[in-house]
Amino acid sequence: MDTSGESLRFELTPYSVSAKKELPTSGVRGEVGHFGSVTVERCPLHRPLDKGLDTVRLSGPAFPETTFRGKRRSGRASLFKAELTLDGRPAELRFNARALRKEDRALRIAYAGREYVYSVEGLGKAGVLEREGVRVAIEPGPYVPSAGTASTGTATGPADAVDLAIAIVLVEVDTDVLTLGGAALSSPFALMQHFSDRAE
Repeated sequence: MDTSGESLRFELTPYSVSAKKELPTSGVRGEVGHFGSVTVERCPLHRPLDKGLDTVRLSGPAFPETTFRGKRRSGRASLFKAELTLDGRPAELRFNARALRKEDRALRIAYAGREYVYSVEGLGKAGVLEREGVRVAIEPGPYVPSAGTASTGTATGPADAVDLAIAIVLVEVDTDVLTLGGAALSSPFALMQHFSDRAE
């Protein structure tokens, strides 16, 4: 029986695969308590045919198939021009990159009648996904050379596979713009983005 006081801890480990005949993939994977295995993958190479968009995919036997697409930035998908789908159903995403307060810059996600708020404590700090009664925080750990950054996740409240899938897929997305430092660093990028969007 789920109780609001329960807590689930899990580890996500970076991996990368380079095959001769296929595109290389990298991402994170791990075991998430009784939900079992989960894998998040993306292609680290820039692919011009994708119109500057990158795709991140999450899969696992107990999880909804989750896909995040966004404008490529810093070698990975970002929140610009972003789309999130779970089991083929789109979620609605909103955020204000120009806001000064952290609460106002947070990413708001609406999916299947649920309202989520995703915020980042700071550059290189934990990403936190919250809805009423549920909180999933994923904190970056030490950087592993040639692999990437390991992460530790903690879910509190009756978190289900949808909550966890959204929080975990965002580990492989560039969410720096949700932090004040990241927003300041990305403002020239945001301006260029504005003009390139209008040009398309």
